[in-house]
Amino acid sequence: MIKQGNAIAGLRQTEEAILIASSSQSPLAQTSGFRWQRITGVFGLSWIVLFALGGIALQGQPPAYDAPIGETRDFFAAHGDRYLWGDYIAGLAFILCLLPFVVGLRSVLGAAEAAPQIASRLVLVGGIATVIVGDAATAFLDALALAGAPAELPDSTIRLLLQLDAVAIAAIGLPMALTAISAAAVIWQTSVLPRWLAPMAAASGLLHIVGAAFVAADDAEGPLFFIRFAGLITFAVFVAASSVRLIHGTPTARPLR
Repeated sequence: MIKQGNAIAGLRQTEEAILIASSSQSPLAQTSGFRWQRITGVFGLSWIVLFALGGIALQGQPPAYDAPIGETRDFFAAHGDRYLWGDYIAGLAFILCLLPFVVGLRSVLGAAEAAPQIASRLVLVGGIATVIVGDAATAFLDALALAGAPAELPDSTIRLLLQLDAVAIAAIGLPMALTAISAAAVIWQTSVLPRWLAPMAAASGLLHIVGAAFVAADDAEGPLFFIRFAGLITFAVFVAASSVRLIHGTPTARPLR
């Protein structure tokens, strides 16, 4: 009996030591977690600023895939260098800002989601695929901008590059839709971020899925193309709102079991 009592007492002392150690570490862990959440928010806002500068302000609106070849030659002859600089800045935005934001967002969502954390993992997978597809998609029009669409370049080659670019643009929206819809599922279920962000993210995903059909529907500048653009704007608003929340506050939801 004495030995059994000593064993129980020793076990209790071990448990108390573990509890004391974990409680002493928790404030540091919480501070570190909050710091990384704020950094994640900064990355999200930085993506929006750099993408707006490079992908919208500098690049402008290049000709559609069914635009007259003469219009395409004139555009890249006049704006080729500016287009390339815009694409460079947009590339920095996706690789150095959006990707870290998605990694941080996955961490926040994964901490609140129940095992096996499928939806939050899909957020990361979709974000990585978006960056890869987006980076590869720039090659077609970059080739035209680099050469300035010279007169010796056949019209058929220019048309092919425009069409390949359109297909690539449509493809970008699908992994972005995966990221947005997966994030919406976790936010709606756990309230780890304000719950009103979930419908916004889901709407962005659905707009991207519908808008991606603009090439198959031969809708170069029609409703489907602008639905795709609306999906991108909605996604940007979702990233901005999520980033502000991560910078100014900490998620309050507890992990689901």
